Amino acid sequence: MRRWVVLALAASPALPLAGQSVRGRLEGRIPSAAIPAVDSLIQFASQDGLPTEPLIQKALEGGAKHVAEPRIVAAVQLSLGQLRDARDLLIRAGDQPPVLPAEMTTVAWALRRGLPTPLVERVAAALGRPPRAAAMHAVADLVAHRFDPDSAVGLIIEAVHDGVPRERLLDVSTAVLQQVQRGHTRAEALAMVQRQLPNLPAPAKPPRGNVAGARRPASPVPP
Repeated sequence: MRRWVVLALAASPALPLAGQSVRGRLEGRIPSAAIPAVDSLIQFASQDGLPTEPLIQKALEGGAKHVAEPRIVAAVQLSLGQLRDARDLLIRAGDQPPVLPAEMTTVAWALRRGLPTPLVERVAAALGRPPRAAAMHAVADLVAHRFDPDSAVGLIIEAVHDGVPRERLLDVSTAVLQQVQRGHTRAEALAMVQRQLPNLPAPAKPPRGNVAGARRPASPVPP
């Protein structure tokens, strides 16, 4: 969003109740100079059917870290754009508008994690709403450990279609990591777990440092 849009929004009258509520949450927690622009961006998101809570949290995060006013506004603008991109992706994948806020937040999180847009769109198109967040978390887990993204997506989608419940999708990614710990290549590990589906033992959490660059990604959070 260009700066002139921000300035135009800042100059427009606030929605009485919503504006007061947002400003009340921001006052004293982010630089006062940032409040008009952030408040206007949040109202713009609301009018555009985008979730506003992730934007509020992004501003509060900047305030807690004592980030300067221009950077807070820029971060909120960026998050707003990510949510809009997430909505557009979900519509392309087949979701009917209005897209649910939780779905937009999940997709925006996956894109920020570095998952390529075509792969996120593939997950969204292949899976219904309930397992999407867990599926993207499991895919992000594998990609963070340098597994081939296409293969990671294929495995998790197949796991869902084979009946693995969403609460166990991270067990699928953990089972793959355990096979690497036992000396198999990443390709071999993916194939071995794929052959086991939908039967998976409940694996223990991989010991820290056993997989090169291992670090479990955080759960999906608002952008």
